[in-house]
Amino acid sequence: MASAGRRGTQRDARKEKHMSPCTGFRHLTRVHMIIVWRQRSLWVAAVPLALLAVLLGVISPAGPHDHGAGDLAFMAKAMAMFMPIAYMAAFTDFHTRHSRLGIGQLEDSTPIPAPMLAAARTFGAFLILIAPSLLLLECAGTVQTLHGSWRAIPQALAAGLAITGPAVLTAMSLSSLLGAILPMIVARITGVLAWFALVFSSPMLPVPTVNGTILNVIGDAVGTGWFGFGPVYPATGGILAVTGTPANAAISLIAQLAVAMLLMALGGWCSARPRTTR
Repeated sequence: MASAGRRGTQRDARKEKHMSPCTGFRHLTRVHMIIVWRQRSLWVAAVPLALLAVLLGVISPAGPHDHGAGDLAFMAKAMAMFMPIAYMAAFTDFHTRHSRLGIGQLEDSTPIPAPMLAAARTFGAFLILIAPSLLLLECAGTVQTLHGSWRAIPQALAAGLAITGPAVLTAMSLSSLLGAILPMIVARITGVLAWFALVFSSPMLPVPTVNGTILNVIGDAVGTGWFGFGPVYPATGGILAVTGTPANAAISLIAQLAVAMLLMALGGWCSARPRTTR
């Protein structure tokens, strides 16, 4: 099976020589989507967490239960809390798996610059990871539509992309960075613990936390500013505080994406540096 996979990779590599950069980007994105899709251990952990998030979104007394955008935002927040736990443990080898799986030859023969290559890896993985959340949210939106809320389906898509999406990307990026600087088993354990700290540390406690600020990873600013659902954590003071305005939500979304991209780039840089065997 492994030899067959290598032969397939070699055939793809020969095809890549005549591809345009855009075609090569799309092809590599599809390849990395397939790689993530075939990680059975990832789905063994992610599917129960997704179902737990849906259950909490339906029965939790903390939800608004308004049968509208607030419910969808709350469910998206629950997914942002729990599903990245699986991703933190699964993506510590993100910057090295392409060589381990024999994809390096395919990537080297693709006529696209290194930044586009990294973007294809990230985008392909992200599309697969965000798909379960979007699917479940769209199911919830469909149920609301059947009860007369005609805007529920686009609202569900928006909640998934704006609330759950940045959390998924942050988990991918942080996990890949930890995997680049720590031994794999240590990185996986540290990643899961780090996510719990990011999600459940309260600004009411005397510990450093991003909760209560626009850097909060569960979308408090976005949920408040765009979906009308109040924040989980009380706002802190200062320029990074959650204010509940649409502009504050937009700034929060941009800031989260920028931090995720920075972590991903830093992980790639660290993994490319010569170092001792982990």
